[in-house]
Amino acid sequence: MSSKIQLIIFDLDGTLVDSKYDLAAALTYALEPHGAGPVHAEDIPPLLGSGLGALLRMSLPTADEGVLANARQRFNAYYDAHTADLSPLYPGVRETLQQLHSVKKAVFSNKVHVFTGQILRQLQLDSYFDLSIGAQPDKYPLKPSPDGIRYILDQLGVAPVQALMVGDSTHDLEAARAAGVRSCAVTYGYRPAEALRAHQPDFMVDSFEEILAIVAAFA
Repeated sequence: MSSKIQLIIFDLDGTLVDSKYDLAAALTYALEPHGAGPVHAEDIPPLLGSGLGALLRMSLPTADEGVLANARQRFNAYYDAHTADLSPLYPGVRETLQQLHSVKKAVFSNKVHVFTGQILRQLQLDSYFDLSIGAQPDKYPLKPSPDGIRYILDQLGVAPVQALMVGDSTHDLEAARAAGVRSCAVTYGYRPAEALRAHQPDFMVDSFEEILAIVAAFA
């Protein structure tokens, strides 16, 4: 089977979109009644990658499920109304996606599925993707599980050897390896380059535009 790249799967936060400012605002609102916060944008990157539940547990020093449920409710209400008010695209994202018309494209995020879609629509990115999925625990577990990648491969009819996962997290790289797809780490996102390099991705890029050269190398 040809190893030509026919599908690129992108992470969202820290890869396509710098969402830390909106996330910090939503988290600050969620924590306010519980004596925690405020949360600054610089505090957000180390907390991301494992979904909203983990984000709240790391931010609230409590095991009280009622408190955590209230914080989640407040976060969801705020974020639903301010999903991408302060979330710019990283440089070159739109221009590069426009040039990747010869391959299928998908988004796979650990962000809540509804919010994943909202961000793509609000930033007018949704038309570039054949499929976009966020966290849907009833269908597949969060990354680093490979099940979401396998779901995308099945839905779009692409073999693992013909796919590339692009992300800024070690979770992205672990999921890609377990699914048998190639991986590309972006160094401009929310994880240090050293941490990403330690997971031995197939490729590392310092800017989004460099993805074009990777695709061209397998044409």
